[in-house]
Amino acid sequence: QPFRRHFRCAPPVLSQCWRERVMASTLRCRGPEGRQRARSQIIVMGMSRSGSSLTTSIIAAMLRNGSRSDETAWRGLGRALPSDSANPGGYYEREDVVRLNYATISSVTGAGWTSFRPDHLLRPAALNASWRAPSGRAKFEASARAILGDMDHHAPWVLKDVRFARTLPVWRPLLRRPLCVIPYRHPGEVASSSRLRSVRLWEEYVMSALTAAREARCPTMLVSFRRWLAPVSASDQARELHSFLHCGEVSGLVSPLDATTTERLLAAVRPSARRNTQSDSAVPRFSPAISRQLTPAALCLWRELESGRALKGHSQRETPLAAQLCYGSGAGRGPAASPLITTRSG
Repeated sequence: QPFRRHFRCAPPVLSQCWRERVMASTLRCRGPEGRQRARSQIIVMGMSRSGSSLTTSIIAAMLRNGSRSDETAWRGLGRALPSDSANPGGYYEREDVVRLNYATISSVTGAGWTSFRPDHLLRPAALNASWRAPSGRAKFEASARAILGDMDHHAPWVLKDVRFARTLPVWRPLLRRPLCVIPYRHPGEVASSSRLRSVRLWEEYVMSALTAAREARCPTMLVSFRRWLAPVSASDQARELHSFLHCGEVSGLVSPLDATTTERLLAAVRPSARRNTQSDSAVPRFSPAISRQLTPAALCLWRELESGRALKGHSQRETPLAAQLCYGSGAGRGPAASPLITTRSG
């Protein structure tokens, strides 16, 4: 099977659904005698309000090596972005990473993090050629190298900021064989949970994350917010995530991932995480303002994420398969009417 050709250690007990959630075109999972240089860098990106903080906290706990603190795995010695009423459990982000990504988007595009230039959406690498000031790239690289240098002292590590979906192309030359994780959630739930109330922004960030991972040739796993909320599916997803990191040759993983360890990892799943969660309902109900934004194209992209097909063929296509399936005329919204199809298609 195509999956097994590329992801040789995929445990047979894991479902085909999981196999399709992983873009593993550059992974080679071997026994100890055939290992490549271990990977130690994990990037979490996507759209806000999609469980990225929860997912990062679980990854950080999996990276706990010996007696070190979980915190050093996601912030090193950097300052944590403070928690607030929107995320009382904490964002699991380095404040300097968030500031740098905000500044980079502003410096390159002249706009905020919610505004996409058409040429950057399906070709995030265009960001590399769009610096408004010649000194911008040098300043970015100096700051990024300092952050990565600190994190490498605490390897393996995970860095999370949803805006990596836009800035990964400028970070990528400074990274060494990273793995990527994209948490996702139903667009209606994200829009209902966010102060921005925007399904379109969900579409743009999800598509940008998928494309950035593909362009960076970053082995990628999709992580479902919904699956964290039920004990059985949460345990299954934790094992799948652990297997993805193991097959990605991440050193220092918690092992073995037995029932007791899994229960400890999932202790971060709080009841409050269930707010605005309706995707288990047969017919999810959202406010009229949100429902009007749930276009056939947005729901198509959601289905592609749920099935894992959003990552299928990533390494072979110039334009993501999901973009072609969901934003062509057959998805209910033609290219001319879609904010996403504004560049050449594959």
